Order: sequence, then structure tokens, then C-alpha cells
Amino acid sequence: MSVYLYNLMFSLTGSNVNVGSFEPYPSPLPPSANIANLSCAWFTASSSPPGLQPYFQVMSHPLSASLWGSPQSDANDLTLHPGDYLMLRVFSQDSNLFNYQMRFTGVFGRGTSQSLAPGAGNLQSPLVMSTAAAPNNTLPRAVLDIDSNLASTWPAPLSDGSWVTCLGQVVVAPGGAANDYTLNVGASVYVKANLPAAGNLFTFGRDPRMHVTGVGKTSVVAA
Repeated sequence: MSVYLYNLMFSLTGSNVNVGSFEPYPSPLPPSANIANLSCAWFTASSSPPGLQPYFQVMSHPLSASLWGSPQSDANDLTLHPGDYLMLRVFSQDSNLFNYQMRFTGVFGRGTSQSLAPGAGNLQSPLVMSTAAAPNNTLPRAVLDIDSNLASTWPAPLSDGSWVTCLGQVVVAPGGAANDYTLNVGASVYVKANLPAAGNLFTFGRDPRMHVTGVGKTSVVAA
């Protein structure tokens, strides 16, 4: 199995806030491209991140940049295998970022591959609803959300200015078929104090594509 991190940066001071977009994948890349400066990028873990679980959970500690390498733009499909893990990291480099609170939302687009086994074409997500409290729940997880209702109670950033979520472990479609998905990622940002526009809400979105194979991967991330 492999562990993939989808890394997204937003800014409330740049021009992309006007179109509700995360910062783009840069060309050329920064001299030392890593999770602290690269947006709209997939990274691969060199070893299993601490606390990784096969279910959705919000991480309470920042990720180590040295753990993640092999960045690739989200303009291309990410190939996944059953058993792989997906993680999401949203961050900002704004000077006021520690006065930001952020809610993450994700919705999987239904699998679109052709010639699928019966039922596979209707599968809405490659992830399942299992949690630490209900590890055997195999219903599809089509919506990912950490909404705490009031914007003032949304999660604050971790010490490195990021919000990190483990999305879960990839499962195969019915009949062992391969399938293609989109993941519509959204971030709602609340500014609790200071500029820009304290008390206002800002939103950002992105929809990367991924291909889930029907055959398990044999390589293993180092422990």
C-alpha cells in the first residue's frame, strides 16, 4: 500500500480568493518543493505517518515535511490501488493565519468507468463509513465534513498553519472493477480577528481526479 497526501494552499490576500480557488500548482517548482510551499499537489509518503488509520479522522499534529516526496500536479489523474490511503492537508502562509478557523468539506463524484460489474457504476465513493467506534461499517463515505455548526467553533490551524485530515483507505468497487472518481474539495475559512475582513467567511474549491485500479498493489510503505 501507499499513502498519498493532497496538499492545498489558500490565501485571503491574493487574487485567487476572488474566484474561490486554492493557489495553483506552480511552474516552475520552488527550489525545494515540499508540503510547506506546494499547492494543488499530490505527495507520496516515504513511511507510514504516525496515527494513520483506515477511516476518516481529523489529525491533531502537523505532518513532517521530510516524510512526503514525489510531488505531482493534480492536473493529472492520481492512480490508486485498493489498500492505499488518502490524506488531505490544507494550509495558508498568510500573516494572519492563526486567526483563521477552517471547515473542510469533500464530496466524491460517482465512478465513471465503462464496462463495470453490476453495481459498480453506481458506487459514489472508494471510501467507507468505518470509524474508530464503528470499524466494520462498510457503507460508502460519499461526503466528508467536519462542520461544528458555528463558524467561530471551526478548527483552528495546527502549529505549522495547516489543517490535516486522514480521509481513509481505498476500497475496490463491486466485482473487483477499476473505477474513476473526482473529489470535490471545499474549504470554508472564518476570520475571527484582524484583517482581512474579520468576521467574514471565504470559500475555496478544487476537484482532483483519481483512478482506482481493481488489483491490489504489492509495494508496501516502510514502517
